[in-house]
Amino acid sequence: MSEIVQKIKDQKIVPLFYNESFEVSKNIIKALYEAGIRVIEYTNRGHQALENFTRLKEVSHTEFPGLLLGIGTVKNIQEMDDYAHAKADFIITPIINEALVKHALEKNILLIPGCFTPSDINIAHQNGLTLVKIFPADALGKNYIKSVQPVFPGMNFMPTGGIHAETEDIREWFNGGAIAAGLGSSLIGKDVNEEELTLKTKELLQQLNQ
Repeated sequence: MSEIVQKIKDQKIVPLFYNESFEVSKNIIKALYEAGIRVIEYTNRGHQALENFTRLKEVSHTEFPGLLLGIGTVKNIQEMDDYAHAKADFIITPIINEALVKHALEKNILLIPGCFTPSDINIAHQNGLTLVKIFPADALGKNYIKSVQPVFPGMNFMPTGGIHAETEDIREWFNGGAIAAGLGSSLIGKDVNEEELTLKTKELLQQLNQ
């Protein structure tokens, strides 16, 4: 298991978000960082995504030491190369195909692909990947991972999509075989208040680690 995958497993949740504003994006990262988060997924979901991400990576070394900042919603090789050039610590996709996986391996990029079917998971497994995102998780249900896990020894699963930022809900996914949960709008709403986000995240982490 890679160091980044281990850190995702240890953290138990991976917050993910996008905001058109660089300043708002930076403030959200600051709020999460102050809560103890050290792995964050910024999503490639708007015109400012690449520019914002590049700037966030530039300031993170001094302002958020130890932070692993990855990019999500990457769907093709060009986007993968753009964000690899911007020094993304990892890349998360909503889909999987052989070309993306092979390219990531050639470029030594840590890829966490989105998988929905056993065939999807098998592409990751056959290529030696150790963590996949189950997406959209709410469409598959909390027993899905437990059902496919025995077929793919050594594979780790991170459900994302429709997961509530509540201890009980996340624990049910863990009981079903997940190692971590991706949390988007249920944790980071549109009208996010940074102070409330810090408190909510800190409390969630404490409860999950009890």
